[in-house]
Amino acid sequence: MSDTHAKKGLNYKLLLVTIVFAVAIVVPVYLNMKSSQPDIIVTKEKITRADLVGFQAKVKQMVDSYTVRSDGDLPVVHPPAGSDIYLLAKNYDWGKYTLELEKGVTYRLHLATLDMKHAIVVRELRLMNRIKVGEFKTIEFAPIKAGTFQILCGEFCGSGHAGMVGSIIVTDNTVAAPAQGVASPQ
Repeated sequence: MSDTHAKKGLNYKLLLVTIVFAVAIVVPVYLNMKSSQPDIIVTKEKITRADLVGFQAKVKQMVDSYTVRSDGDLPVVHPPAGSDIYLLAKNYDWGKYTLELEKGVTYRLHLATLDMKHAIVVRELRLMNRIKVGEFKTIEFAPIKAGTFQILCGEFCGSGHAGMVGSIIVTDNTVAAPAQGVASPQ
């Protein structure tokens, strides 16, 4: 047997260059992604069917208390800065109202579902989270840009899934709510 085939060991120089290159690429990309993510805090708790009745009442109370105008046949609901927002997913619907929020103000979005698994997705606001039957989720977030955005369902939920669309309006400046909390349609 000849000595022309010497055993080759691990090329440590190539390994070191690969690791340095990977770190030089991966770390800045990770840090950029981390810094572009909004500060969102999500909490969840288990619930019973009876708890959903109270949740539905909170949704109705929010809509009745903070409706500032109508957009067609939908009320526009403008909760005060820093308040609680209630969103109930059901039967291919996010609720029969439009939310109006203020840019840069933190809100607590309470989510629940009546019928099946859903996922709230508002791409432009980087708001994405799943909600399952039997749990409440609370998401603390601050809208990061002004405009009108669609609330989509990111979890296939049946034949009406494509029509499960809601709306959020984010304003740049504060909109004063009427003294009584409810305004007549304009």
